[in-house]
Amino acid sequence: MRKSILVIAVVLLVFALSAQAVTVDWVTVGNPGNATDDTGYGGVDYEYRIGKYEVTAGQYTEFLNAVAATDTYGLYNTNMGDISSSSKGCNIQRSGTSGSYSYSVAADWANRPVNQVSWYDTLRFANWLHNGQP
Repeated sequence: MRKSILVIAVVLLVFALSAQAVTVDWVTVGNPGNATDDTGYGGVDYEYRIGKYEVTAGQYTEFLNAVAATDTYGLYNTNMGDISSSSKGCNIQRSGTSGSYSYSVAADWANRPVNQVSWYDTLRFANWLHNGQP
């Protein structure tokens, strides 16, 4: 469930990224004016863009290194580093102390989907992408 939330948040982004540390492949979705289904949902009167793939552990690690040296907002979940079962972490490790935290992910885990993120984490990630990855 938490992994899906990050995908949903990336859907909120309706812009193209220029050359930056994290790139996202986008797909345009839309059939402006299409009718709603029998539940009353599904109609879209505009085009939008969605990430073609799930956000990876490597991409999220780049984000953490850019904004979470102190990790004021708890963007890193210690379960991310726990790989004792497939439902646990994504092998993102944190080192250092608050104010100088750094994050890494093993090369063979970098292209796997990130997990253990909250709705608020996804919003911050989307905001970071939207604002040029400061």
